[in-house]
Amino acid sequence: MATTKLPEITGMTLVLSTLVLFVSNAIVLYFAQMFFPHAIVLGTHALSFWWAIFMSMGKLSLLGAAVMPFVGKYENMRHRIFSPMEWSVLYFVVNFIGLWIISRFSEQFGLGVTSWIVIAALALVLDIVQGVVMMAYGKMLKK
Repeated sequence: MATTKLPEITGMTLVLSTLVLFVSNAIVLYFAQMFFPHAIVLGTHALSFWWAIFMSMGKLSLLGAAVMPFVGKYENMRHRIFSPMEWSVLYFVVNFIGLWIISRFSEQFGLGVTSWIVIAALALVLDIVQGVVMMAYGKMLKK
């Protein structure tokens, strides 16, 4: 039985994916804070609003990009590509855990949330936006 090796994520693709994730995450967080200021707080006495977006979404983008190579290795082991639904569930979990951890260190990263329900809602919105943006980015790479 012949085995096929699935394509791996290269270094430049990973860097560009991180930047794409950062931009989409930052836009979502900006609008989330604008529409729900009672639930999401950005900034501290030491960090401005914009630095809070940069710090918190930078960490979340790095975490999201760090997952990609591990999924690629897992796909190669199983000889099966993740479906869009599997990616979506995975990134919802990654976003939820990442936002929860980042918000626990609100003094350092500048992102504060009122409850885990807000984190779950924000993770869901981030998951949807990231899915759309990364699918568009993937189609652009294939051209």
